[in-house]
Amino acid sequence: MKHYLQKIFSGFLTLAVLLAYVGCSYHQEDDGTGYLFTCELSGNPACLDPQYTENFNAFPVMTNMMEGLFRLDSEGNAILAEAEDYIVSDDGLQYRFTLKDNCYWYGVDMDSENPLPVTAEDYVFAFQRLVDPAMRSPYSEKVSFLKNADKIIAGKADAQSLGVFALNDKTIEFELEKPNPEFFQILAQSYAVPCNEQFFRSSKGRYGLDEKTILSNGAFYLTKWNYDQYSNGNFITLKKNKLYYDADSVSPSSLQFNISHSKTEAEQNFANGNSDVILTDIYPKDYFNSTKYTVKESRNITLGLIFNPKHNLLKNDKLRQALACSINRTALNPIVSEDIEPACGLIAPAVTMLGRSYRELYADEPLAMPYDPVTASKLFDRASAELGLNSMNSVQIMVSSNIRDTDALLAICQEWQNIFGYYIGIETVSPDEYQRRLSEGEYSIALWGFTPDRNSCYASLEEFASNSDLLEFQSNYFSTLLDTLSTANKVADSVNLYGTAEQTAINTHVFIPLFYKNSYLIYTSVNTNIDFNPFSGAILFRNARHFS
Repeated sequence: MKHYLQKIFSGFLTLAVLLAYVGCSYHQEDDGTGYLFTCELSGNPACLDPQYTENFNAFPVMTNMMEGLFRLDSEGNAILAEAEDYIVSDDGLQYRFTLKDNCYWYGVDMDSENPLPVTAEDYVFAFQRLVDPAMRSPYSEKVSFLKNADKIIAGKADAQSLGVFALNDKTIEFELEKPNPEFFQILAQSYAVPCNEQFFRSSKGRYGLDEKTILSNGAFYLTKWNYDQYSNGNFITLKKNKLYYDADSVSPSSLQFNISHSKTEAEQNFANGNSDVILTDIYPKDYFNSTKYTVKESRNITLGLIFNPKHNLLKNDKLRQALACSINRTALNPIVSEDIEPACGLIAPAVTMLGRSYRELYADEPLAMPYDPVTASKLFDRASAELGLNSMNSVQIMVSSNIRDTDALLAICQEWQNIFGYYIGIETVSPDEYQRRLSEGEYSIALWGFTPDRNSCYASLEEFASNSDLLEFQSNYFSTLLDTLSTANKVADSVNLYGTAEQTAINTHVFIPLFYKNSYLIYTSVNTNIDFNPFSGAILFRNARHFS
């Protein structure tokens, strides 16, 4: 009884604090500015340390309160942010950036009359944190092209030797081991924002864990982070940062991120009218048909089948080949919803090159094994002989309940039964259970998806390769191709190389591409100018306006 009463009291206290804050936090203007926007999160971000967190729910928050030398616009292009200008050496190995004069840190306990400037040293410290083995940043490989980065990551050099230097308070110099044509895109990612060393160390291991242990240099700053896993009404609030160098162009007064306990709860809260905005990968059919909502979509996810490499049957390459060439993607077209389309490649249609979808430049149909029931049957018979196969009862396809359109997958299973005489069923589990079983190897086949962290063919293949432990994917040729592509200066010359890399990965049969899937940003139609980056999960509020 005591625990239950504590939960009730906590809920009332949270509501009282929230109402008090909202009641005095904004004044909406006739031009749509000055509004407090509310957005649903499917879980607690847990940590807002940009050099460390991988929590999907952290990115919508961090993107609105932190910036680096570059930021991404609504089209996904890298544009100057804290950098005023830059110089690049002829060989592409040295970049020198000059910071704007009016870039400052701000937080709940800081004095706006005596602002703390963002300096070049803040960038140096942030990048050293990325590669320091003691930090164990998941983004260390993203910046491995910097001078000495590989040695530092391997523990063979000190982080101070990284090729990032502060020439003075306003000038930063980067030295690269090899040219990187995507350097500006990388500098626009959340992990490339600065970090003030003195403040970081003063947090005593709690950096980014609450409103008192994080600073902002972006359009908004964190004022309140209320979270209790046993209660409802959890939220994060951001307020417009008056010290932001471009504060005059920021339209909202505040942002409030409502923290739900699950995707299902977040969806329901949005449907009940408790928030203005939600980012989701669940097909929002009803919202498309309503004039009360605006829906933006991006086909940025690649879904396919992966196989437990420890499974006594599925470790057989011939069996995986048999399954791959018995998938009739043409027959799936009338079955799938508008949320997905049949896929043959790794790079999703939302990824662009030369201003067009990469899938328009390089068709994916030839990449997957062609539908051939006769060949499939022969491969299956040979696999059966090698394995002594007399049952497939231990084989099922594990699917997260977030994937609600399984009709096409059922059609694939039925075709397998027609060709092989065995039925492979579908097991739908909760997202948490899906992740647990995937990480612990408690599955036979799983429908698995990935998306790059930025709009980039290279990042797509890099993301696929980064899951090599899960896939047991190894290919020296694929690695060589990626290494070549990482320094390719002529983008047009890379089109075929990316296709070759896709083909190389698919030919290992550790991943069978099935579908390209959408992500969605949904918001009420009384709001305008809200954009999102489907790759990073960022929601861009700086230009958002509200008209009642």
